[in-house]
Amino acid sequence: MAHAMAAFTEKVVAEVIEVQEFPDIGNSYQVKGVPLTVINEKYSFTGAANEQMLLEHLKNALSELPEGEY
Repeated sequence: MAHAMAAFTEKVVAEVIEVQEFPDIGNSYQVKGVPLTVINEKYSFTGAANEQMLLEHLKNALSELPEGEY
């Protein structure tokens, strides 16, 4: 049984897309492996991530944004 934890905030939007059902979307993101997580349309990583890993990826993605942009 899988469990999911979610936090609600206006600053985070999450979508799950099944690329076998929507291959055009998969192609647009050049999906080579799953799961693929894309942050701010610019930063991405492949593979499952626990909470700590996800936070690290989020920090990395935010550090790549131009100053003042969130």
